[in-house]
Amino acid sequence: MKLSLGNQIRANRLRLDMTQEQLAEKFGTSPQAISRWENGTTYPDIEMLPMIASYFGTTIDTLLGCTDEEKEKFCQNLQQSLTTATKEKNVEKTIEILRKIRRNLREYQRYWFWGLYRDLWNSRLFKNEQVLDEMRLLAEEIFAVCPRGDHFAVIEYMAYMENDDNIDAFLDMYASREDQSRSTLLFGRYKMREELDKIEPVRQFILWYELEHILTAASDWQEYLCKDAAHFKWFCETQLNYLNAINCLIPDKKHIVSGGGELDLWCEPRVQLGLRYTWALSRLGEIDAALDAFEDTVSIVEKVMNIKDDAFKLCCCSPALKGFVLNCEFHWMDKDGKEYRELCLETNGWNDWIIPTDYLRVVTGDIWFEPIEIHDTRFDVLMERLKKCIIVREKDE
Repeated sequence: MKLSLGNQIRANRLRLDMTQEQLAEKFGTSPQAISRWENGTTYPDIEMLPMIASYFGTTIDTLLGCTDEEKEKFCQNLQQSLTTATKEKNVEKTIEILRKIRRNLREYQRYWFWGLYRDLWNSRLFKNEQVLDEMRLLAEEIFAVCPRGDHFAVIEYMAYMENDDNIDAFLDMYASREDQSRSTLLFGRYKMREELDKIEPVRQFILWYELEHILTAASDWQEYLCKDAAHFKWFCETQLNYLNAINCLIPDKKHIVSGGGELDLWCEPRVQLGLRYTWALSRLGEIDAALDAFEDTVSIVEKVMNIKDDAFKLCCCSPALKGFVLNCEFHWMDKDGKEYRELCLETNGWNDWIIPTDYLRVVTGDIWFEPIEIHDTRFDVLMERLKKCIIVREKDE
């Protein structure tokens, strides 16, 4: 790239009515160095350019006198040089080019700079610690300088390339709950690196997470479907049948909510769906079916709250989730000056809660439960069973 840096330094020095000695003192160098810069014999170190541009009140581009065509050619040449260096697995040259790209990133970012990560991946040069260090520095510069939309491909490739010692710290910093969640990035990492022994736990978490999202989507739909109870009934039945099919369960109609089997890791979405299913049936006037659904739902809460252990694990009988568990722990939560026993179900930083007081509030505060409330004393019995699931103690002072 042809530079007019010397002419720019001379012009700005004269504009400020300074001697070469005075300018040398400002930049911590010698008058001879200033003279060589102005004559084009040598150039200042690239790290000095921001300081020189700032002192003269101009930009680095103006200081260098670069045209758009020259910038484009410079970036294209850098990319081509990197491709050649990586094909030859030339570590020293690769590091040199990565540093040039980082120092010129404000110009280079107009290009598909994440393509350089593919070059590095294809050559597997990321396994060289010096190359990896330069990649980290470049990634940090990209995150600092470039728009957020340019970050995602770099995060994805860095997740593949980071070493085992640093991958957790990297994911803690850059993973999100969007399409670049921690588990999604890890799954891509293990697949690309062919570390098949590590894939299965991550695959199971992603599958559980997606199924959980599908099953709990009913709450998001309720406000749209509440004017059509028949539609909402169909929606809840579909969700429950789907959940039972996943777990190879074929329950009778009275146990569609619980699945008719043992307590499993789906207990929280089962309770949520069961209450909504009861609500829809009650609104439609299907009283016996609504009471059956409500009883089946209450039985799940009872099974949970009757567990004596403070900590335990829940699994399920889905063949696709064999070995997957939720870590369950009872907590005493402070409310209104008292402490209530509630269950936290956790995995990989994701939490669900079984909270009996919330379920009681839903049933007593919704007018659409009134048809089953006034129809049969069976509802009163079930409400008493639900109330007994609320375990409370005085708060320690």
